[in-house]
Amino acid sequence: MEKLKAGTEAAHRRLESAPFFSALGDCQLPLESYVGQLRALAVICGVLEQVLASCADPRIGSVWDREMRKLPLLQNDLRFFASRTIPDLKEAVDVALKVAEQIRFLSVECPLALLGYVYVLEGSTLGATVLRPLIARAFLLTGAEGLAYLQNYGPEVRASWAQFQQRMNQLCLSAEERGQIVKAAGDFFQRLDSVFRALYPSPPESKACLVLTINPEAGRHAVPADSREVQAAIRAGDICWERYPYYEQRYGERGRRFSRSDAAWQATLYHFEPAHISQQVRWLSRVLAGRGMPTFLLADQLVILVEELAAAIPENRSAYERLLPAAAELRESRRRRLTDAQIRAIDTGFDRAVGPELSARLPHTGTLLGCAVADELEGSELAVESLRQWMTDATRFPAGWIAAVESTLAQARVQAQRTATSIAKLPRTDEQESGGSS
Repeated sequence: MEKLKAGTEAAHRRLESAPFFSALGDCQLPLESYVGQLRALAVICGVLEQVLASCADPRIGSVWDREMRKLPLLQNDLRFFASRTIPDLKEAVDVALKVAEQIRFLSVECPLALLGYVYVLEGSTLGATVLRPLIARAFLLTGAEGLAYLQNYGPEVRASWAQFQQRMNQLCLSAEERGQIVKAAGDFFQRLDSVFRALYPSPPESKACLVLTINPEAGRHAVPADSREVQAAIRAGDICWERYPYYEQRYGERGRRFSRSDAAWQATLYHFEPAHISQQVRWLSRVLAGRGMPTFLLADQLVILVEELAAAIPENRSAYERLLPAAAELRESRRRRLTDAQIRAIDTGFDRAVGPELSARLPHTGTLLGCAVADELEGSELAVESLRQWMTDATRFPAGWIAAVESTLAQARVQAQRTATSIAKLPRTDEQESGGSS
């Protein structure tokens, strides 16, 4: 810890001299700069905490654990400010995304160096005790609202820091490894300095509505410029999320954030030509199917999205309805393999097999399984396996459930074969005989 302090002192001091902090002390800091800080840190902490949780080096696990996560606290603060239209600051976002890229690189090339990032973030909990009353005064905040991140560890902050120091000093490290951790910490201080100098002062042209407003882990992709459309997309994502409890049970709160940011991106597509909309929706459907989300879920979300957008801005309904053909394409693609009636029968059969108590625990499971089979037959190679692995996890589900999953998948494949046979027996039109398309 002494080497870390000495090796990062200059970078630490420069960060503390950023205009952000002097403006805060003078009660001149704009709210968008404070919220921009929360968003930037959420991007960084989201990636860092994800890779730390999967690092195999036991020395990392001896220092870091889930109780040290900052992202949940940042998310609490961002939810508090979510009802206000606060723009993102693009330059700060760009730096935060570059930090996230560096974290991913280190997680592969030198994961132990990530303890340098942990050192900086844990040390910031001490500085937060000074910043918290300044932030509360500047933005008239009371209690924990908007201040959860700065209240990390509460009155135990110094005891937590002492324990962290002890765990770090007990690490068995080579000279090279100590150097890697110190270098990473110094680099992180420098990058944070760039973040805070981009947060304040910020030129007017740097302000924009970016996806990080919705989901700090979403990277950087297009979202609507109209805040009404953004809010409509968020509602659409939430409606679909609540309609299918599978989402929450499998993907948790992080999945909800991606559902919202995906819907916001979908809300930008109506500006394009039909062929481009179709291409983009098909691409997303394959990505999601390979991650355990059959394409019928995306089709449903698109329909919900159109209704929410039209409710928000009724005069644009006809423009928003340009998304509906892409949803219909997804449904027709599935129907080539399994009809609506077959899917309903598969869903009913699954519920009957597992009984009312288990079927109520995770409704629509038969539909999920049947549609995954259809997606696989339509070319999404991982559609079934990505769903099956989770659905047959013995630590999550009882043996009867797992048996019903396997038998339902087998049944769906049989039904799909019958559908294919039936289609093959249909009389061909003159145009089809000549090689044309209808």
